Amino acid sequence: MALAAENPNDRAEQLLVLSQKLTALLERETSLFVARTPQKAASFAEEKARLAQVYRKETMRIAKNPDLIATANAKIKSELRAATVSFNKALEENYKANATIRTITEGMVKSVAKEVAGNRVAKSGYGADGGNASPAGAMSAITLNQVV
Repeated sequence: MALAAENPNDRAEQLLVLSQKLTALLERETSLFVARTPQKAASFAEEKARLAQVYRKETMRIAKNPDLIATANAKIKSELRAATVSFNKALEENYKANATIRTITEGMVKSVAKEVAGNRVAKSGYGADGGNASPAGAMSAITLNQVV
C-alpha cells in the first residue's frame, strides 16, 4: 500500500503523519522493552509492521523521484525533516532496547540449559542384558534454539 496523495503538499503531510504514528509506536514499544514486558508489544505489532512497510515504500519512491515532494510547502518539509530525525532517534533507541532484551533472554536460556545439563545423571551405557543401564528417568532430551 502506498500513500494516495493528490499533490506534493498532500504527500508531505501524509508522510509527516505516518512518521509521527510510527515514531509513537516505536517509543511505546521501546518503553515496554525497557519495562521488561515485551510481550505487550504484540498487541500493536501488526499495525507497526503495516506502517513501517508503507513508510519504507514511500521513502523509496521519494528517493527515486524527489519531485513527489519537491514543491511542497517549506513549513511542511521542515516539519517532515524534524519528524524524520525523531523517527531515526526512536528507531535507534528501539534497536538498543531490543538488543538488551535479546541478550537477557539468551542469557536466561543458556543458564537454564546449563542447569538442566548439570543435573543430568551420567549415562552408563548398556548393561549385560543389552538394556539401558542408566537409572529410570535419567535420560531426557532438551532442544535449544539459538534464535531468541
